[in-house]
Amino acid sequence: MRKSKDQKIQRLLSLLRSAGSSGYVSGQSLAKRAEVSRSAVWKQVRGLRQYGYEVESTRGMGYRLVSDTQNPVPWELKKILRATTIGKDVVYLPVAKSTQSIALSIAEKNAEANGTVVIAEKQESGRGRQKRKWFSPEGGLWFSVIHRPSIPTHSITLLPLVAALAVREAIAKTTKLDPQLKWPNDIMISRKKVAGILLDISAEAEWVKYAVLGVGINANVDASVISAMINDTRGITTLRTELGHDVSRLELLRLILENLESHLGLLTREGENEIISAWKKASDMIGRKVSVLQNNGVVHEGVAVDLGQDGSLILETEWGRRMTINYGDVRVRY
Repeated sequence: MRKSKDQKIQRLLSLLRSAGSSGYVSGQSLAKRAEVSRSAVWKQVRGLRQYGYEVESTRGMGYRLVSDTQNPVPWELKKILRATTIGKDVVYLPVAKSTQSIALSIAEKNAEANGTVVIAEKQESGRGRQKRKWFSPEGGLWFSVIHRPSIPTHSITLLPLVAALAVREAIAKTTKLDPQLKWPNDIMISRKKVAGILLDISAEAEWVKYAVLGVGINANVDASVISAMINDTRGITTLRTELGHDVSRLELLRLILENLESHLGLLTREGENEIISAWKKASDMIGRKVSVLQNNGVVHEGVAVDLGQDGSLILETEWGRRMTINYGDVRVRY
């Protein structure tokens, strides 16, 4: 059977890692041991560099692996991921129209795809809620997770809250920053959006066939680049901008997927109360005045006092009336 391009690259990677004390392996030796031509070795080295590995080449000595990648490539992710279901299959693409669209197609065709993760280094047509365009350049973390839930149908609206908690905790642990959650699906740092969650489901009658959670994180990108593309100079930030340096997207993704599996398990075992309580503790908008813009142009104003059992926002107006908000764009008054 003919080896795939990625299998060949992984074989070369293994040979470079097994180098002796000098760390160098000649091109001739690599070609012989990999049973390929010298030209093929050069192409595979180039492939490793594209995946984020630093490979040094020195005339007369050969090639040396200087550092491993911090990009979320599937073979490195699987090596460190401590999750049972989520991430058991990984689809990794340099460029995709939308990881969400690809994951939805996989979920529809394959009943065994529970836990599959689709990752793209760049999205050409990434989308957020209400079919808004999500600018997704290289350096961000763009992925979707297929989940076949074993929870009551009415609890499906809690999945974005579960995902937001998983992302928030992973960012906090990786960066030591203090992200806050904003209803319904935003992760904020310094009151600016750094990540968002998207949920698509397929349901029949009273049961859910599958759910696809999309996650977009402005990781190793300059905020000015994204702000310029979406004409927003105040409401967007990135991890690079906040920290002044890049983060390991591989480690960040590992933590998110492990957290996600853990919180989904908590939702299944304990129900919605634990998730809602954890979400409120991680948010700074409860108790604050907010305005909610809905699709029909109606704006509701009041104090965000609580979340409902289905994850809806409970708003109290100035007249003391409580309203249940199921969707909308929220602006918090700090």
